[in-house]
Amino acid sequence: MTVLFLTRDPGTRVVTVDRTQVVSPSASAAPVRSGGGVKAGYAVRSKWKDGFNAEVTVTNIGSQPLQGWTVQLQLPPGVDLTSTWGATAEHKANRLTLRSQPWNTYLEPGGSIRMGFEAKGKAADPVSCTVNGSPC
Repeated sequence: MTVLFLTRDPGTRVVTVDRTQVVSPSASAAPVRSGGGVKAGYAVRSKWKDGFNAEVTVTNIGSQPLQGWTVQLQLPPGVDLTSTWGATAEHKANRLTLRSQPWNTYLEPGGSIRMGFEAKGKAADPVSCTVNGSPC
């Protein structure tokens, strides 16, 4: 099965779309828990003096196709979002909501999608995370 992945080269504003086979989140990703056939993973991909780049992976672990997903992250205090990719984003206070876009809303069983963000502040795991209303 082919899935679109968005990757961003740190230090640039270029986003690349890559068609590749489904892969699972890397071993460096934060532990994930599943909720109702969907799970989300979080990993800090790069850090620099005043900020960081993080990746979120949504995976359909159910036996039925998934139509639409929403990931909500409660970011640590002092983290200020500067940009996002691969999802429609809404950022209020320390809560970041990432929603599927028309091109990545459908996930077959076993399918994954990656998205991410860049932020100012200290790189850290989110205080809390939900995917489609269930804990990540």
